[in-house]
Amino acid sequence: MKNNKTHTRMYKWRGNVISNHELYSPNTSQHHSNKETNRLTREAICTALVFLIQEQPFNKITISDIVKRAGVSRTAYYNNYSSKQEILVDLVDSLIFEINQKLLPYTNELTGKAKEPQKFIKVLFEVIYLQRNIYKALQSAKFDDVILDCLNEMMLSTAHDKSDENVYRIYFKAGALYNVLLKWVQSDFAKSIDEMTKICLEVYHTPMSHE
Repeated sequence: MKNNKTHTRMYKWRGNVISNHELYSPNTSQHHSNKETNRLTREAICTALVFLIQEQPFNKITISDIVKRAGVSRTAYYNNYSSKQEILVDLVDSLIFEINQKLLPYTNELTGKAKEPQKFIKVLFEVIYLQRNIYKALQSAKFDDVILDCLNEMMLSTAHDKSDENVYRIYFKAGALYNVLLKWVQSDFAKSIDEMTKICLEVYHTPMSHE
């Protein structure tokens, strides 16, 4: 990796620890121009990989395949990534960022919006459906379990009650949501968003959840 990157998040993939990164932002027009160019290059590479995964197994995809589909040079590729797995990390961050942005209004306990599980669940399904190509790509690459880690982190970060009991409850709910989303994607979205929201709400309000 180049020295103009700094690590911001660490992930495990098949026993290996890899990280995502973001560019420094010095206050010069040249650096800002370079940052924008790199951002566009990374978007092209990420998009190329998503489409390629729809056509062939992840482990069969080569760097040559990626740069050809993305329309970038190998130098541009290696200026941004050192492996295919790092592209997956960017895809995870893109998906989680979108989920965070959409769910934020319903995760604030102080405003009471966390008491609106129907909206929270429906918005989550809406985001996953809109970003289904990314989710499917991560799933095909056996990288989708990272989403569970991020979901745990997101739900824990908005919880004011950090007691052991509540932490376990959060992990329980996050794991349930993750598995439901996984099943929904594997079924090729056989049920509608409204149907999935209804199913999850019925489970959410069962005595087992102690809500």
